[in-house]
Amino acid sequence: KAVVSTQSTGADRDFLCAETPDEAGAVYQCLGNFKFDKRLSDECRDEIVRRQLMVLRDFKVDYNLMASCGMDLVTQHCIDSSRAERLSQGFMRTVLLVHCLSNIGDQEHRVPVSRKCQQQVHKVKRMIMGDIQLTPMLGVTCHYDVEHQCADVPKTKEGGVINCLMELAATRGALQQQCSDTLAEFIEVVDPVEDYSLNYALMENCGDYVADKCNMEQGEGEVMNCLIQLELTMDLRQECHLQILSYKYFMSRSFKLDKPLVKACQEDARRLCRTEFEATMKPGHKPHGGVISCLYHHIFMAGDNRLSDQCSPELKRAIIAQGESVNLSPNIVSACTEELVKYCSGQGVNKDDYGCLQKRLIDEESGALGEQCKREVITYSKLVADDVRNDYRLMKACRTVINNNCRSELALPTHGNLLACLVDHKGLLKGACEQQVKNLQLVSLHDFKFNPKFVKECNGAVQSYCKTNKNGKAITKKQDVMYCLREKIVASKKDTTIEIPQTCRQQLKQEFIKQMSDMTMDPRLLRACGAELKTMCPLDQAEDKADVMECLRNNELTLSATCREVVFEREVQQAADPELDVTLLTRCSTAVSKYCPKSTDQKDLLTCLEANLHRQGVTMECRKVVKSRMKKEHSNYQLNPALAQACEDDVKSLCGNVLADIARGAKKDGEGEIISCLKDNLSKVSVLCEDQITVLLEQEVEDYQLDPLLVKRCKGDIGAICPDKREDEVEGCLRDHISDIKSVDCSKQVIRLVVEAHGDVHLDPILMRACQEDIAYICPRRDHGKGQVIECLQATAKRDGNALSQSCGSMLKSRLDMWAAAFQRAKEYDSALEMADDLYRSIESSKYKHELLAYFLLSLVIIVILSFCGGRWSKPKPVNKLY
Repeated sequence: KAVVSTQSTGADRDFLCAETPDEAGAVYQCLGNFKFDKRLSDECRDEIVRRQLMVLRDFKVDYNLMASCGMDLVTQHCIDSSRAERLSQGFMRTVLLVHCLSNIGDQEHRVPVSRKCQQQVHKVKRMIMGDIQLTPMLGVTCHYDVEHQCADVPKTKEGGVINCLMELAATRGALQQQCSDTLAEFIEVVDPVEDYSLNYALMENCGDYVADKCNMEQGEGEVMNCLIQLELTMDLRQECHLQILSYKYFMSRSFKLDKPLVKACQEDARRLCRTEFEATMKPGHKPHGGVISCLYHHIFMAGDNRLSDQCSPELKRAIIAQGESVNLSPNIVSACTEELVKYCSGQGVNKDDYGCLQKRLIDEESGALGEQCKREVITYSKLVADDVRNDYRLMKACRTVINNNCRSELALPTHGNLLACLVDHKGLLKGACEQQVKNLQLVSLHDFKFNPKFVKECNGAVQSYCKTNKNGKAITKKQDVMYCLREKIVASKKDTTIEIPQTCRQQLKQEFIKQMSDMTMDPRLLRACGAELKTMCPLDQAEDKADVMECLRNNELTLSATCREVVFEREVQQAADPELDVTLLTRCSTAVSKYCPKSTDQKDLLTCLEANLHRQGVTMECRKVVKSRMKKEHSNYQLNPALAQACEDDVKSLCGNVLADIARGAKKDGEGEIISCLKDNLSKVSVLCEDQITVLLEQEVEDYQLDPLLVKRCKGDIGAICPDKREDEVEGCLRDHISDIKSVDCSKQVIRLVVEAHGDVHLDPILMRACQEDIAYICPRRDHGKGQVIECLQATAKRDGNALSQSCGSMLKSRLDMWAAAFQRAKEYDSALEMADDLYRSIESSKYKHELLAYFLLSLVIIVILSFCGGRWSKPKPVNKLY
């Protein structure tokens, strides 16, 4: 009926189709094949478009289509005018008839379409897909977008304009709403997903991948699914990637486009999402992803609302494909429109909208999500957290690390095996992979149920002991649950009714190790130390996040109160369990494995490392961190678990006033006030506590920097009197020059050192070396503490002046002189009188007592005269402490 104008097409026919016989529309078919050839004249191309539009208005215009599909149109009931009327929503009749022939909505009840008809249907579909002019409704509703955003696409490019619109919808969501809706309907009717060869641009950009990796004979969207899966295992060209992204966008909005999903989930959709399913199956509906979204929310439901075993994996596959971009998830875009604009619009071309929303989910102070948006983000995050293989972005970004290091975990069941492997290899993670793993870990902090392995091992303990807080409010955040369980584990040492399974304890430890390894996994610490992490210890500049925590520890006394409180909590944890001290174990890994493999607690580990600190294989980095930990032990008794346990009752009974001063802020426990109090009351503490204090004193003799109050109060005097002394010589130097010390506070500290050394000869290494053989021979059974060795040596010297070796006798006399000087300085301070009595008794028992007492009497006379000249002599107040 329609004859192509010979005037317009004659030259083109003679040039391009000279060998084609003039029968049964063959010339038309030949010229149509050259429609997008640049050699074809514009006049001929316009004539071809005009004739194609005639065919689309009435299929009888196309002889081959009519001859091949006439009977199929009858048997498939596609000629039924009422059905055609129901289908008609602006598309021309031939398009709707072709759609009817290829529709599989009720395929099981239909006779298969003939092979010849299928070929003609394919030609019509490719014709429509290749030229927007053949769908006037699309041309009208998308006129603005075509003119302003696809103006550079040449007419001679097959499918160029339609693919431009598809790409704009998928990557930027930049189409006007009416155009976007019409385009979605168009894609659903033509269905290029089922047959990838309908889209010339897709074949051109992805054809080699399909030929090499996919079965081109497969229909029902299997080739497209092959390409989607292929992206997880290899880098595809950007042009191919954008084509696939465009298809995924429309598949996420039309249940009918994803044929494997329809097959697996059609019955579930009828059962669980009846309203959405029926609306989707009606002709002319607007594709918006209603069925997929409804099924999506049944993933974690149980009982009658549970998805079938057939549907669940296919739905997860479909949702995984959406994970590349928020724009591919219509339910999240719809629920989070305001949040995406407000919080996630300025992140650049490669922005991570999912990560942006997940960050707000974790840290609501950075911008809270609305309830509907939060629900959608949580649902998606649960799906991903259930198995990281469900995270499209992570799997794609980390495929190299997975293939090289986690291939065995990839084949294992869920429960975090793959994620654990990636975390174990975090040093290999770079760029997007590192960020995706971090996002997933952060998301798991929002709700402990996001971590399947943690739920598996600890859910029973959580339900028994940590279901609600003291106010009766449900505990859901993972970090709150972790610290609640930790408190119960500590309490279980005294309360045997609390039972936390060993498997849960181990899993809890692993979670804390992850947190200690990277402080960005510790939301509470990030909030409390926000200011410090910007200035004092910049988090964004640290290559190793564990170094930032070390910086905070080293500057603890200058931190804000809220930051110091949280940092101290972390220090207490690490002190109680050395496996949580990532920095110590990392920097001392060689020393630990070589010299301390059997150390089971922090005290044993530090003691072992201290004892081997200068041996071969112990690095300077290790020495530095060990010294830092030991300083902490000497500064705060709570960071010394063995001492804290041994001296718990002593602290309460003897140091109540110091605890009160710390509570009101008058003193800082980080400066060693409690330990100093215990030292002052060494004669009154329990035996177990005395043993622990003695260990500290012996360590401080070897390194004066471990004594925080001595360092603080004697800094100037050390520089003036003992500038060139080694760390293990400074205390002895200060004792020997007590008369030269200018500072009152320093004098009191040195008097304390003298008293401590008088009580335990091991705290005076010079005297110990000089009298080592004498002690072994004369005083072998004396207790080193409580001054028994000194008393033994003095008694021996008094009984027989020649009984001691010359070196020991000489050093003992010099020590008596030092005690005399200390006695003189002690008499100057009211708080040192009790100590003066101790020293006086020691001197009185010496064979040199006459000359030393005369020295003391002369000193007292001078003090009395000076006090009368200077004013009233104050009666000293009796106290229990040295100062």
